[in-house]
Amino acid sequence: MKDFFKSVFASALGTFLAIAIGGFALIVLIVSLASSAGGNHDSATVSVKPKTMLVIGGDLTINDTPAHGAPGLDIFLLGGNGPEVDLLRALEAIDLAAKDRNIAGILLNGGLSAGVTQKAELRRAIAAFKASGKPVLAWIENGSQGEYYLSSVADKVLVHTAGEIELKGLSSYHMYFGETLKLLGVGVQVTKVGKYKSAVEPYIGGAMSEPAREQSAALMGGIWKRILGEMAKSRAMTTPTLARIADSAGIFSAAKAVELKLADKTMHRDELVKQVIAAGAGADESGTSFLQVSLHRYAGKVRLPHGGGRIAIVYAEGEIVDGWGAPGDVGGDRLARDLRLLRGDKRIKAVVLRVNSPGGSAFASDVVAREVGLLRKKDIPVVVSMGDVAASGGYYIAAKANLIMADASTITGSIGVFGLHLNYGELAKKVNLGTDGVKTARFADLLAEHRAATPEELAIVQTSVDGIYEEFLRIVAEGRGLKRDGVHEIAQGRVWLGEDAKGLRLVDKLGGLRDAIKEAKLLAKLDQAELIQVPALHSGRDNLLQKMLSDDQDDSPLFAKASVDPAKEFLKANAKWLRAIRVLNDPKGVYLTCPILPDRR
Repeated sequence: MKDFFKSVFASALGTFLAIAIGGFALIVLIVSLASSAGGNHDSATVSVKPKTMLVIGGDLTINDTPAHGAPGLDIFLLGGNGPEVDLLRALEAIDLAAKDRNIAGILLNGGLSAGVTQKAELRRAIAAFKASGKPVLAWIENGSQGEYYLSSVADKVLVHTAGEIELKGLSSYHMYFGETLKLLGVGVQVTKVGKYKSAVEPYIGGAMSEPAREQSAALMGGIWKRILGEMAKSRAMTTPTLARIADSAGIFSAAKAVELKLADKTMHRDELVKQVIAAGAGADESGTSFLQVSLHRYAGKVRLPHGGGRIAIVYAEGEIVDGWGAPGDVGGDRLARDLRLLRGDKRIKAVVLRVNSPGGSAFASDVVAREVGLLRKKDIPVVVSMGDVAASGGYYIAAKANLIMADASTITGSIGVFGLHLNYGELAKKVNLGTDGVKTARFADLLAEHRAATPEELAIVQTSVDGIYEEFLRIVAEGRGLKRDGVHEIAQGRVWLGEDAKGLRLVDKLGGLRDAIKEAKLLAKLDQAELIQVPALHSGRDNLLQKMLSDDQDDSPLFAKASVDPAKEFLKANAKWLRAIRVLNDPKGVYLTCPILPDRR
């Protein structure tokens, strides 16, 4: 018996040691992969030979935020396939390339995932690069409209002989499942303030309301006009001419694109290589391609300014949710914690809050807005830089800043509130599901999911919604130096473009992220400033799961692109509707949300 226990003990000990050693090895592997799969690389590892072409594109994703935390299922459903770099480093890398004697020029290679405002900033940086005298070429194979918008800034637009260019205008569609919920027996009750507060419409009907259609048409029309104007100027055409071309077909063959002056020349890939070498790039060792470095990798050479007082760039990118939040969300508690820590850091002289959010939880937005106000009270200037969208809760957290800056195409405003109550009362009847119980007070089961709310209960919620709306108006009025009634007139849940918001005094100046940094330096009275990013690069975003679910192709050959998995693309396309429900976690069920999300293609 003693030998038996010895054998069992030895076996158990061996198993434990094997698990422990295996676990340790796995941790080492994860750490190793995390360090090697980072969004940027140490400058010591970035070697650029003379006559190297900086390649921008190739399934590159540009986000505002340097890191999103440890990824989960969202990376699979919503994340990109290729490498990522944050906007600030991308812009700084283009500036660095203009001064780098080893960089021969820029080749725009398509496949870039970024928002309209991000692409607008990239275009400005590339236009400034052209002043160095170095060439900028664009290569299009089967280019989307977003790809063409960025490519049009190049000196020459080259398109594959068998390829095409898309130029078809903008559209904005939403899925409406209100009638489907009724059919299933799911009850939906809404309390709201704001004629134009349309984010709740998908839950209660089957089509867009007229106020929502009105504001969507105005927004899409304004952005389209801006995009057309910039492309027309780059291509030495008139805006009406370009508009007529878009209306004529939407998709144009390579030959037709050249005929219409959308592109300069058609060619095959091997001919492109010769064209790039003729423009100043060196041939690679094989003699079949040219020396190149991806923007993703070259951004590793960027070192943000050091010396002087510190300016913190804080990122609020994604839906605003109560609590800590998941990757890709703006967790109210997490963002408030970051701002609070900055407020207690004597080295911080100013904060740039980059907001790229359609809003979300009313409670979480208020928690963040409080911290923004406390920074300002402590004489730490706060400059808000708005990205593609900074509306509803995204505007709520911005309103108390010293200065608000937006791109001309930023979607902002949406000062309105709604409450949402879903119940399964009718569904329960259909499937003979009973719910019964007891309560100790009249409103103990207020907004219970098993039944529709009574008119009296809805009145209670409406009072809460009205109160939050008044608080929203007060915060905007105080932060912007306006009167309550004046804010109410331009509120009503109405969404505005950045250029219109400036005229309404909801925005102070038009400009991008780096313009906001300059303004922060001025407000803080700093000649030099050290820039820090919150969250910082390599703060936990890359891990084994990320490596498994992404197709990172760092410095892959020019024409190699991430393979398209139709099943995965289907999941991505429909996951946003599931995500829209998941982020509805406000403790009061009250939301400051804008329904219009820009297409990044």
